[in-house]
Amino acid sequence: MTDDKSKTKEDRKLVSSEEPYEVAAFAKKYGIPPSEAKTIIKRYGPSRRKLDAYMAARN
Repeated sequence: MTDDKSKTKEDRKLVSSEEPYEVAAFAKKYGIPPSEAKTIIKRYGPSRRKLDAYMAARN
């Protein structure tokens, strides 16, 4: 999923496992390795809300 610059508001709600900088930002936010972040994003989907909820429940 590449970034669609015309949909910035909707794009901010999603994390793409195909974009290295988004995986890196997610990994840094939660202090996990990028490979683990990519796996989590693929497993739970691109929704930031769902990913944040998963990470909150995990800790």
